[in-house]
Amino acid sequence: MLSNIRRSEIATFLRIRRARLQPEQVGLPRGTRRRTPGLRREEVAELAGISTEWYAWLEQVRDVHPSMETLQRIAGALKLEPAEQQHLLTLGGYGLENGGAGLAREAVVGAQLQRLMDQLLCCPAWIMGARSDILAWNRAATVIHGDLHGMRGIERNGVHQLFLNPRMRRMLVDWEKHARDCVAKLRLTQANYLDDPWFNELVELLLSRSPIFSEWWSEHDVCLPHDGVKVYEHPDAGRLSFDYAILQVAGSNGVPLHLITYVPTGDTDTEEKMKGLVERPEEALHA
Repeated sequence: MLSNIRRSEIATFLRIRRARLQPEQVGLPRGTRRRTPGLRREEVAELAGISTEWYAWLEQVRDVHPSMETLQRIAGALKLEPAEQQHLLTLGGYGLENGGAGLAREAVVGAQLQRLMDQLLCCPAWIMGARSDILAWNRAATVIHGDLHGMRGIERNGVHQLFLNPRMRRMLVDWEKHARDCVAKLRLTQANYLDDPWFNELVELLLSRSPIFSEWWSEHDVCLPHDGVKVYEHPDAGRLSFDYAILQVAGSNGVPLHLITYVPTGDTDTEEKMKGLVERPEEALHA
C-alpha cells in the first residue's frame, strides 16, 4: 500500500512531466483553444490506454494503487527518460532497494576498502553511503573536501559540502552544472527512502538553508549516476582536472556503498600538482 507521501510525489512528478511535453512531440494536434501547458490529462490517459478519470485520480493524490505495468505505460506516454522511468516505478513501490534506511545507516567500510583507497596516493577517493554521507576517504581526498576529520555529523556529507561549504563552491569549476546533477541524483535516490526521517533530515536541512537547492529540488529532475570530468581551482596549486568514476561496492556487512575515484586527467599537470599537495604536512594539506 502506498503512503500519502508516495502518492503525493507521484502526482507532482506526473504533473510536472505532463506540463513539459508538447502535443506535437507525441503526434497530437495542438488545436486553437489549448489553455493547458503541455498535454492534457485526457491525452496522457489515451496514450497510456487508461481511463481519464483514473489518471485524474492519480494526479489528485486519490487512494489508487497503480500496477507496475500501468506506471510503465504512463512513462511511455510521457516519453520519460530511463532515469525518470526508474524514479516513477520506485515512487510506486517497485524496485525499492533492499534493506531500506535501517540497514543503510549501519553501513560499515572494511579495512580492505580503506587500504585500496590509501594506495591511490595522487587520486582523491572516498566512500559514500546511501545518503551521500562520506564514510571513509584517503589523504588525497582532503585536497578536494578539506578537513574531513574535523567535520561532524551530517556536515560530513557530499551534498551538504557542495551546497553549504563556501570552499567547495569557490573551487569547483562549473559548480552550477555539477550541483544540478547532484540534486537530480539525490532526488532519484530519495525515492527509496521517502518515508524515512533519516534520509529526509538531509533534504529538509538543505531546503531550509539553501534557496538554490530548494529551487532545483522543486523541479523534480532525476538522473542516473555517471562518470565524467571535474575541474577545481585550488587556492595554492591552481587548476586541477580529474576524470571521475562512481563504483558500487559492498561494505563489510554487505550494505551497498559507492566508491568515488578521481584520476588526474591526462595531458594536464594535475598529477604533478597532487604529488606536491599530498606531501604537505597534515595541517597544510587542506588549507
